[in-house]
Amino acid sequence: MLDKFREFVGHHVAFSVFFICLIDCIFLLYTANSLSISYSEAEIFFNKQNFLSHVLNLSVQIFGQTDIALRSVMIAFHVISVVLMYKISKFYIKLEFDRLIAVLLFILLPGTLASALIVNNAGLCVMLALLCIYFFHVKNKILFVAFFCLSFFIDGDFLIFYVGFFIFALYKRRPTLAWLSAILFLLTLYFFGFDTNGRPSGHFIDTFGIFAAVFSPFIFIFFVYTIYRIWVKEKKDLLWFIAICSFCFCMIVSVRQRLELEQFLPFCVIATPLMVRVFFNSYRVRLPKFRKGYKICTTLVMLFLALNWSMIVFNQIFYLFLDSPTKHFVYKFDVVKELAAKLKEAEIKDLYTDNKKLALRLKFYGIDVRDESKNLLVSADLDGKSKFCIEKMEKVIANFNVRGR
Repeated sequence: MLDKFREFVGHHVAFSVFFICLIDCIFLLYTANSLSISYSEAEIFFNKQNFLSHVLNLSVQIFGQTDIALRSVMIAFHVISVVLMYKISKFYIKLEFDRLIAVLLFILLPGTLASALIVNNAGLCVMLALLCIYFFHVKNKILFVAFFCLSFFIDGDFLIFYVGFFIFALYKRRPTLAWLSAILFLLTLYFFGFDTNGRPSGHFIDTFGIFAAVFSPFIFIFFVYTIYRIWVKEKKDLLWFIAICSFCFCMIVSVRQRLELEQFLPFCVIATPLMVRVFFNSYRVRLPKFRKGYKICTTLVMLFLALNWSMIVFNQIFYLFLDSPTKHFVYKFDVVKELAAKLKEAEIKDLYTDNKKLALRLKFYGIDVRDESKNLLVSADLDGKSKFCIEKMEKVIANFNVRGR
């Protein structure tokens, strides 16, 4: 049966990738519609003046100020990244079936899913990094240089990306690429800087745990093994230099201080083709009777990833099992949209609240929060009575009242 599936994939590659992207996109839109804007996302949308904020505002102006319009930008970045991942994988993986597995693994990674839904620079960084790598491999120098230089304007997030390219250029003896990477690295350091102030504090274990969460524990262990194996035994490719620079820098610097890992993790998750190549190379050198352990491990890991993906997509169901709704991992992405809808039903168009984060989030849904308003919004106990009760899965997760000032 597996052989027939491989044969089908080999003859219908384009359809397989399109079908995967379509299914992925449908579920991402479903999840996006169930979320509210968080405070950090509202900060980017209203207060930041960067490339991402301009794209988000343009999307909202065209499609309306809704969560779908906001998060569809990140989903679009994600879909482009999936297609690019398939395109790039041909430079690292020979068989079409293996390339499709690389795409599936990339989609199922928790970090990839988060970057497709959460509004921050991570999804944009993944897409731009893959664009640069793709145009580099196809030897399109004009587009490569264009996107490579464009990445400079993404809030300094590509600092370690330039380091990876610089070391790769030195290794391959490409002086032009080395000079370009070095110049962009120095410009990024000069204009955006890198914070090393403050009292030294160890965050190595925390950083290690975040990496494990982004990859999932089993995949993260194999990621470290892949980086090590290529270092000691296999051909060193561009993806390897980028991934090892990002990973090692995070691990070393985390001994001293906490890092903004959103600036480094995107350049590790793009190493998916390397992991798939190392796995199938190890799998195929063994006789069929010795492959059973590999098949069992692969099945369990993919099932675990699929389960984890489903838990994120259908996250609302976990409210049923939590005594305190605030402990839900997406609670900061809930409540506000439903609260704004109830306020509009009550014809309350303006109000005042001491919670500045809540105020900025409500602004996205058309609620005018101002100091001179006569309506005071206050939160209430979950067990008490309130005028505005927010429910998920028929369970109260937040209560609010509006009083006169």
